Amino acid sequence: MERKNGNQIAHNGLVYSYPDGSSDVLVCTRPIFREPGWESAWGTDQAKPVPAPREKGKKSEGLDMERSMRRARAKLRRLALANGFDYFVTLTLDPARIDRYDSAAVVRALGRWADNMVRRHGLRYILVPERHKDGALHFHGFMAGHGLEAVDSGVEWDGRPVYNLPQWTLGFTTAQRLYGDYHAAVGYCCKYIGKQGERPAGRWYYSGGALKEPAKTYVDMDFRDVENAVEFSIPGAKMKVLNGERSQNED
Repeated sequence: MERKNGNQIAHNGLVYSYPDGSSDVLVCTRPIFREPGWESAWGTDQAKPVPAPREKGKKSEGLDMERSMRRARAKLRRLALANGFDYFVTLTLDPARIDRYDSAAVVRALGRWADNMVRRHGLRYILVPERHKDGALHFHGFMAGHGLEAVDSGVEWDGRPVYNLPQWTLGFTTAQRLYGDYHAAVGYCCKYIGKQGERPAGRWYYSGGALKEPAKTYVDMDFRDVENAVEFSIPGAKMKVLNGERSQNED
């Protein structure tokens, strides 16, 4: 389903490949993915596509939130699978040190702390904000880094030690070393995005450090070659998309 239109070339599929040999694929009913180098090749006689008019009202806002949440989960998944992390962490905030209910203050403090850790200790991280029942913010996510310190707390969970991260100066921590099915751990973390039906601290998640992006391959393929797929529609574009895994039985 390759399409050439003047200086434009597009494909209907995009495959993300990860270091462990696994891959994810997006397949659309129309060829919309352009290879690098073609994006700016619109000729002067070609009109750029005009977005469809957007609906207004609560229904439209709800759809926008759902799409944004779905995109954020997919991006977090790709970023986590493209990078090896050591710990699943929970970071809470000490009310004596910071107003845990002030999103702006929390994000500024997190940014300063993370920037220092990245520069001094090679921290790599993905953190998803969440609110306690009383509205106080905390974070769940992944961490790794050559200078990241983890101290055995003396507590075990599921027969494995729970660690504390003494370099977290804003409150309290728990950390568990990742083991077993890494994909399952990534999926568990993704579920925190939108869990409370909101974006608690400006962004769906925060990330930083020397993180790698997954390799991308542009392909033309049939919907039937996609396994374990989630189908969704983009009404304004009159298009359906499958997000899943590439079949291992392809020719």
